[in-house]
Amino acid sequence: MTTANKTPTSKYMAGDIRHLINQAIQDELAKLPATLAEIKDPIQRLNFLTKFMPFVCAPIKQVGVSTARREVGEDNMFSL
Repeated sequence: MTTANKTPTSKYMAGDIRHLINQAIQDELAKLPATLAEIKDPIQRLNFLTKFMPFVCAPIKQVGVSTARREVGEDNMFSL
């Protein structure tokens, strides 16, 4: 919805919409334990958790052995 001079005629601006969406998501996350407790079927609960996990947990990336040893400080442990 724009007028001839390309100014938005909407009641909400983009920042306001982003804030409203963020607030709605925060409200749902606050109710998440109760919502999860309502799911009685263990298979449905597990299905919900596995679909929700990528949004909550950081992705795991594969690391080479030498990189892992270097990160934990064991890179010179077996040097001759």
